[in-house]
This record gives sequence, structure tokens and C-alpha cells, in this order.
Amino acid sequence: MAKTTKKAAIILMIIILTSKVTGFLRDIVLARTFGAGHITDAYLTALNIPVVLFDGISASLGTTFIPMFFSIREKKGIDEVYKFTSNVLNIATVISMILIVIGILFAPYIVKIFAMGFKGEVLDLTISYSRILIFSMIFIAINGLITSFLVASGDVHISGLITIPFNIFVMIAIALGSITNSYFMVYGTLFAYIAQLLFQIPFLFKHGYKYKFIIDLKDENIIKILYLILPVFLGSYVNQINTVVNRTLASTLDSGSITALNYANKLNMFAVGIIVISLSTVMYPILSKLASEKKIKAFKYNVSKSLNITLIAMMPIMVIVMGLSTPIVTLLFEHGSFNSKATELTSTALLYYSMGIVAYGLREILSKSFYSLQDTKTPVKNATVSVIINVILSIVLVKYMGIGGLALASSISAIATSVLLFISLRKKIGRIGMKNTIITFIKVAIASIIMGLIIKFSYYEIVNLGMNIFEKQKQLIAISCIGSTLIGLIIYIILTLIFNIRESKEVAYMIKSKFRQIIYKR
Repeated sequence: MAKTTKKAAIILMIIILTSKVTGFLRDIVLARTFGAGHITDAYLTALNIPVVLFDGISASLGTTFIPMFFSIREKKGIDEVYKFTSNVLNIATVISMILIVIGILFAPYIVKIFAMGFKGEVLDLTISYSRILIFSMIFIAINGLITSFLVASGDVHISGLITIPFNIFVMIAIALGSITNSYFMVYGTLFAYIAQLLFQIPFLFKHGYKYKFIIDLKDENIIKILYLILPVFLGSYVNQINTVVNRTLASTLDSGSITALNYANKLNMFAVGIIVISLSTVMYPILSKLASEKKIKAFKYNVSKSLNITLIAMMPIMVIVMGLSTPIVTLLFEHGSFNSKATELTSTALLYYSMGIVAYGLREILSKSFYSLQDTKTPVKNATVSVIINVILSIVLVKYMGIGGLALASSISAIATSVLLFISLRKKIGRIGMKNTIITFIKVAIASIIMGLIIKFSYYEIVNLGMNIFEKQKQLIAISCIGSTLIGLIIYIILTLIFNIRESKEVAYMIKSKFRQIIYKR
């Protein structure tokens, strides 16, 4: 992996970290303002409907657009890319407008699909919210395509930046909604999607993009992207089935279960977003370029490297979240309207969601590997199997484990998908360093388990020592979590170096070299 790639990944990681922090602040503001009850259940369900209905189209467009961007630019030049982008943009806009009309007319029936357990006030509220937030579909479509264009043009950081203004506007809307009424929060969220679009427009001008008013369904590039997009589109909706099933089953549980499931999933995906999404966003154009140039050896090396980095980074995070799920939720959310019952629900879901953190990361890298090879069918086939597993397990486990069963089913399905994708990629391109990856996995797993035991022991020791020092419980929890985690991570880093894990040694060497340069300059 080149130095420029590593630098880009680190910068994007910092940007996504900022984005995720503002996202967490948004969730904390929502939790502390409205708690975990019928308003948050209705709001989160209504917010999820346009995402499920159109995010599949947006995600599949983004995934297939980048390889097409390079192919068209290489063969016909940048003007043809502008024409193609405008054509796709206009077609997606028309489709989204049709879906908006359908969404408004059939809102009661759509809400019933997404939350079959809702009745009375919460059902009426969700229908009202949905008819407002359904307009966000058009902005989801435009934002997704523009982001893909900018990433392909070299602005890889834009994918992390655009969520920052969204989160800020939503936080303002929630705060104002708490002193007026909840509808202010809903309209404010819709405006936040518009803010994302306004934020990206200057970047488009920077790259000289020229919009063309054109809708040509017969264009050869449109026909090709439709061929590529269909499996990804179906795969996106297959994956959305997991979300719909979980939320629908959660709506039959205690009030606030949908909210708890949402917060737990956000916490779980925090690290995946920062580390893996940063890595895959930077690597995807590189893998696409290598695949188009038929440099399979270099392609395999970069895939193997990305998988190993994902294992090294995600395994300790999984162990930390599993061990400290309750303190983490208590510290971040338990305040005001978010009571101890909501904490118990959320921490239970987080515990079982966290078991799939590594699998979520590996799945992201492996899926992008297939897409860069312009193979959009294999990930869909594997995702379909995963969804079947998730649906069956969710229905069975929710009866015995409640909200924890829903989260555990998602984790198991993610693990199954990762294994299937790995096997499929090996069949497609040959050996991809599977032996090295397995050895890395074993070493990292041992180091993570040792780290986890140390964190658990350190946490309770710090709690016992701090009981007479800190008057407020949250201060004690914060110090205990931070202190025990730092101790554990130091041990983990030392163990990865002792175990001679190549990627860890490379990072250590880079830090050492930078440190020497600083000293030399002084």
C-alpha cells in the first residue's frame, strides 16, 4: 500500500471520526431530549423508510458508477463523463419523484410493513412523519451520485465530510423541536439533507463539472450501468430486509425497543465507519484501476493487506465493546428521558451486535473487491443466503432472547456473508493469502482475548479505587472505561509486536521514522 494511499486513508479516518462524533452527539441529543419512547420510535421508523426505499438505488449507483467513471474517461474523455453523470442524475431524480408520490399516497400501508406492531398514537405519528421525510429520497439520490463523482475525481474525503453538516442541522432541529414540537425536528431533518447537497456543489465546480439536461435511456453507458447495477440494487434491498425484519419484530417488544436497537447499531458501526469505511473508500478506486489494468497480482496483494488491517483494527474493538457494553451506553445515553430500562435494552442489543463487528468490516472489503472486478452478482448471491439466515434466526431468537436475539441474528448473518464472500473471491481470482490471513486472525484473536481480560480486571479495580475520589457516578464510569481501555490497548499493541504481525511492525516502523525526522529537524 503506497504512502499516499496510507496518508489519504488516515486523513479520511480523521474526517469520518469527526463525522461519527457529530453523529453520536446527534443521537445523544435525541436520546436525552425525547428518551426512548413513542416519539423516537415514530421518528426513527419514518427516517428509515426513505433510506430503505431509495438508499438501495443510491448505494448501487455509487458502487457501479466509480468503475464506469474510469472506463468512460479512459475511452472517451471527461466530457463524456459529464454527459453520463448528468444522464444518470436526471434519471435517478425522476425515479425518486415517482417514489415520493407513491410514498405519500400509500404511507399508512408502508408504515405497517416497517412497524407492524405500531397502533394508535405512535402509528398516526409515524404516518405523519413519513409523509414529510419521504421527500428526502430525492436528496439521497442526488447526494449519493455526486459523492461518487467526487470520490472518483480524487476527493475521497467528501464521503466523510458530507455527514457533518447533516448531523449539525439535525441536532439543531432536535433542540428546537424540544421547545416547540416534534414536527420541527422532522422538518429540520429534511432540511439537513438539502444542506448536504449545498455543501457538495462547490466541490463540483472545483472539478469543472458541466451539467447537461439530458435523459437518454438508450445510451450505451446507461444500458451497461443498468446491467451492473441490477444485482447491486437487489443486493442492497436484500440487506435492507435485515433492517426491516429487525425493526418490525422490535415493534412487537417493549416500547423503545426500536430506538434501543437503533442506538446499539449506531454504536456498533461507529468503529466500522471510522476504520473500514475509510480504508475501503480509499482502496476502491485503486482496486478498480488495478482490475481494469489486469494487474491481478497487485490486486490480490492490496486485498490481502486490507483484510489483515481490518482484522488487526477491528478485533480489539469487538472485545472492548463486548466487555464494556453497559458502561458505554450508561455513559453516552443515560440522562434525562433516557432511563435505566432504556440503558438495559440498548446495552443488551450492543453486546450481541458487537459479536459481528469484525465480520461487518471484512464484508465491506470483500464486497468492494468484487465490485472493483465488475462482478456485482456474487455479493448478491451471498447476501441473499445471509438474509435467509438472519430472518430465520431473528424469528426464532426473538422469542427466547428478545432484543438481544435480533442483534445476535444480525451478527451471525454478517459472519456467514464474510465467510461466503472470502470463499467466492478465492474461487474467482485464486489464492489471496488465505494462510497469512488465518495466521493473522489467530494471533490477533489471542492478543485481543488477553487484552479483554486485562480491561475487565482493570475496569473494576479503577472503579473500586475511584469510589472515594469521584462523587458523580458518570465521572467514575468515564475514568474507568478510558483508563482500562488504554491499559488494554497498550498490552494489545505490545502483543501484536511480540507475535510478529507484519502490519503492526510496519506501523511501528512508520511512527519510529516520523519521530526520528522530527528530532532530526530540531
